[in-house]
Amino acid sequence: MRCFLGVELTEEVKEKISPVLKDMEGIDGDIKTVDQENLHITVKFLGDIEESDIQRINPIEKITTDLDPFEVKMGGMRTFPSQDYIKVVWIDLKKGNEKFVELISRIENKLHEHGFSKDKNEPMPHATVARVKSGRNKEKIKSIIEKWKNSTFGDMVVDKVTLFQSELTPEGPVYERIKNYRL
Repeated sequence: MRCFLGVELTEEVKEKISPVLKDMEGIDGDIKTVDQENLHITVKFLGDIEESDIQRINPIEKITTDLDPFEVKMGGMRTFPSQDYIKVVWIDLKKGNEKFVELISRIENKLHEHGFSKDKNEPMPHATVARVKSGRNKEKIKSIIEKWKNSTFGDMVVDKVTLFQSELTPEGPVYERIKNYRL
């Protein structure tokens, strides 16, 4: 089963991001928006794992229970890898980034102790809103990013990390919550 650890965005924050998704969906380009109900901040992509591997994930509970819940403010739009070569459009954290990076790093280290590979990239907490498959209509994509780049999309408290199973379908991924790890 294909799995990841993530923090689900609150309904209030998802609603505030909804106009961005509508703007992106209106582009005549090779762009696929994330379904509003699937908006989240990835903590760790685990890939294909066996059900028995969940036992190797459970030790993160020691990490999460040692951390206090913290507040984040979602805002600003960015791109990976760059504005000139857009593959992913995402929303940044305007507040709470340091705490989120600490959460990711501690979980990453604990999972590495239990046999999971370590991510080579520096943690960059964000919520992906769209994936871009080609440069078609890139200027329109850039104009929407410019429109929303200084916007804020609300505050929320991070009080749990969820283990999700992600099933890929032709209509897009379907997420199933497997387990919550409370802060």
